[in-house]
Amino acid sequence: MIHADRVLALTGLALVLLGLSSRLVKRHALSPVLLALGAGIIVGPHVLAIIEPETVVPRGKLLEQLSRVALALAVFDIALRTRPADLRASARRIGVLLIILMPAMWLLTSLGAGLLLGLPLALALLVGATLTPTDPGVASALVTGILPNRFLPRGVRMSLQVEAGANDGLALPFVLFAGLLATIPEGEVLGRWVVEVARQLGTALAVGAVVGLLMRRLTDTAGVERLAEEDWFPLASSGVSLTVLGLAHLLGGTGIFAAFVAGLFFSEGMPEGLRRPIHIVHRSVTKVGLTVVFLAFGMVLPVDRWWPVLGAGGLAFAVWTLLLRRLPAGFPALLLTGTGRISSAFIGWSGPLGVAAIYYLAYIERYRIPEYERIFLAGSLAVTVSVLGQALTAGFAVRGYRRATGIEVPEGDEVQLEGPLP
Repeated sequence: MIHADRVLALTGLALVLLGLSSRLVKRHALSPVLLALGAGIIVGPHVLAIIEPETVVPRGKLLEQLSRVALALAVFDIALRTRPADLRASARRIGVLLIILMPAMWLLTSLGAGLLLGLPLALALLVGATLTPTDPGVASALVTGILPNRFLPRGVRMSLQVEAGANDGLALPFVLFAGLLATIPEGEVLGRWVVEVARQLGTALAVGAVVGLLMRRLTDTAGVERLAEEDWFPLASSGVSLTVLGLAHLLGGTGIFAAFVAGLFFSEGMPEGLRRPIHIVHRSVTKVGLTVVFLAFGMVLPVDRWWPVLGAGGLAFAVWTLLLRRLPAGFPALLLTGTGRISSAFIGWSGPLGVAAIYYLAYIERYRIPEYERIFLAGSLAVTVSVLGQALTAGFAVRGYRRATGIEVPEGDEVQLEGPLP
């Protein structure tokens, strides 16, 4: 049973501990996301049983609603720190990551699901679709901070973050196609899919652009006319992301992609003196949202059923997803953009699963597929292994990049590299 005071106390304690030890955590090749996930498992029904959320809130509803809010905040956070110069400098690389690598990750993950889990084509494609998007919160955690700023060129860091911000919403067409293929006659799939994708992404694009521009104008006016107090003013960005999330959904669009679009329009041309305080506050709010999602996810993880239901095939699929979902296609594709071998290898490896996958695993419950529980078991195990694997290797990967390239700047500075990435 959930007790409100227990939830508040444990969530507050997690935020305090993570907030006060974040530098120490990263120094030891861990991540706050991994610790939040572990804390959720410990306080959940399988260890201490302090909180059992599924006795009060259905698992799918809990995860979908928490994760979509956290995703909207996270993709908006990435958009806030993305400047037009970043998009111009990394346009080819970002284009390859979204246009070539995304479908490749979908197909490679689906192949693993078919071979190792024994799923039929439609369900294998559905599993692959839910595990296609990289996670904005985890990606940002892995490539931001003291060491990444000192050792990784901005082009590497922003390529990964922009990819994660955009592909969370752009993964929806893959999910819709596989969901329709699994639930309606094949002859009706293509027509229904085109209509649904056009409606959801078109609405998201329109709502994100219009609301982002409008809110930017209001923010400029409030700043010039001194209508807002300094401690309230930076909260505007969080309000914009949540407004777009809800409005786009009400109008039939995907709010996650709308939030990313709105963030790009909201931050376009924003003076640094205004952008920085807004971003600092919004980033803190985002971290609260991400922490809550991973705490909740840890509490409902079916750890006692992974092996009995999935067996060795489930573990093999999780490892497949970690090792083969991205790098085999990402490395050669990035080389075609003129990105150097070292940076191509780093970007090709750094594609963590996280909140986006949690969201889509909950989202597909609406299709009422008989095999849904097995899909959730496999997907949740893959997410857990990815979070663990990416967190444990992130520090080594960053230091390895530094050793291989010789790039390093003093603490407090940020690597700004002119020309092609090594």
